[in-house]
Amino acid sequence: MNTNTPVMKKNIFLAIALCGCGVTIKAQCDNGKLRYTSKKTESLDASKMVKDTRDEEVTVEVTQKNISIIPRGDSGGALTGDFTDISCLWNEAFVNGKTIIHTTLTDPNGNPKCATVTIEGDNGKITILVEATEMPDRKLRLLVNKHEQLN
Repeated sequence: MNTNTPVMKKNIFLAIALCGCGVTIKAQCDNGKLRYTSKKTESLDASKMVKDTRDEEVTVEVTQKNISIIPRGDSGGALTGDFTDISCLWNEAFVNGKTIIHTTLTDPNGNPKCATVTIEGDNGKITILVEATEMPDRKLRLLVNKHEQLN
């Protein structure tokens, strides 16, 4: 087999590039721990129109298996849950793409809510949308101003 032809070289390069992209995209979901910090929370209605905006700090921590949403730095008031499903669709980590997490979030009183958490990057602007099945008329969108990968 002759690997010196331009077409063969192009195909080999393309295969290597695609493998590299796959590793980068998978790494977005397989990292150890991520922390997102938001200073603004938007309450949305069922059609995702903004009903209310609050200036408040909310931290979202994502590991390989679970998520915690911590309001105002109060870990005692956190919503936490293990993933039931997760999908990552990132073209560029933390820049363009999204992670969709299905979970059951439990509040400090032990009340569970089936939820979908969507972390989305659009030209480097990251938002987190929290939607609970039990509350179809109320969604929360966090406007992320800082993200970091933790060990």
